[in-house]
Amino acid sequence: MLLRNRFFYSLAAVVSIIIAGTLGYHLLEGWSLFDGLYMTVITLATIGYGETHPLTAAGRAFTIILIVVGVAVFGFLISSLTQALIETEIASALGRRKLFKDISQLKNHFILCGAGRVGLRVIDELKKKHVDFVVIERDETVAERLLTKGIMVLLGDATDETVLEGAQVRKAHALITAASSDAENVYIVLTARGMNPDLYIVARANDIPAERQLLRAGANKVVSPVLIGSHRMAQAVLSPAVADFIELTTMTETLDLNFEQIHIGEDSPLHGKKLKDSGIRSEHNAMIVAITPNVGPMIFNPDGEQLLQAGDLLIAIGTRAGLAKLTEIANYRRGGEMKSSNS
Repeated sequence: MLLRNRFFYSLAAVVSIIIAGTLGYHLLEGWSLFDGLYMTVITLATIGYGETHPLTAAGRAFTIILIVVGVAVFGFLISSLTQALIETEIASALGRRKLFKDISQLKNHFILCGAGRVGLRVIDELKKKHVDFVVIERDETVAERLLTKGIMVLLGDATDETVLEGAQVRKAHALITAASSDAENVYIVLTARGMNPDLYIVARANDIPAERQLLRAGANKVVSPVLIGSHRMAQAVLSPAVADFIELTTMTETLDLNFEQIHIGEDSPLHGKKLKDSGIRSEHNAMIVAITPNVGPMIFNPDGEQLLQAGDLLIAIGTRAGLAKLTEIANYRRGGEMKSSNS
């Protein structure tokens, strides 16, 4: 029998005994229902207040039966509750042990510091990309809520080196700090950069002066939700068609159109080809809107004569399936191996 069913059955048995005791005293002794209820409760609780009214022989026999049955049922209920608590604690301990084991095996993953309003949206985007990530959150309630959703969470302060060490920051590919305090974000960036000089760090900034501080602290990219929000609002009234296009391609799933960055590997068949001969548009239903070459500035809207080279980073727009196939070709390695586009 399931533990939950045992608990509910035991609880139902207790209620049934109370009802039976109340009715029994009412029928055998002629007491009021309230007096019968009172006598039943103090009898089952073994308080020993004494009889509410003098009992007949039948009433005393009924009381004996009530005590025996009541003690047995209450004992069963208490044992069920105790077992439930013990099993819950064991399951929680084993679950956390497995969680820490999973985190210790992470490599080339993403670390998110802070799961507030901004952090929760970041989690949604990371889940859509099916990448490995771990969240550092110091609010126990928020952490427990994320754990129930199957998200790897470390409960602690991201400014603490020990916590970042637990999140495998030295093996991570990137870190996103989305704390609500600019000072906290600066400290997290400083700490993480000192522990992993090669880490790619994206930081949230609430004020414009904080952007400069975060960049000086070692952030590769600083994002201000306030600036982005105000720009989007202005664009929505000044260029609504452009705003609708950006929203369709970046914030909704109603249109199968996505942006992706794709790294060209050394063994890729795209290496050494001109853009017009690559088949990217005709075969993969994708467009290259910009190219960041290995050396030199970003090239916007490259023409068909642009030569693709190993090490180039393509900024592409297309369907999810088309971009996935293009990524596979761009990251191709001899021997059938694939190189992650995040590396």
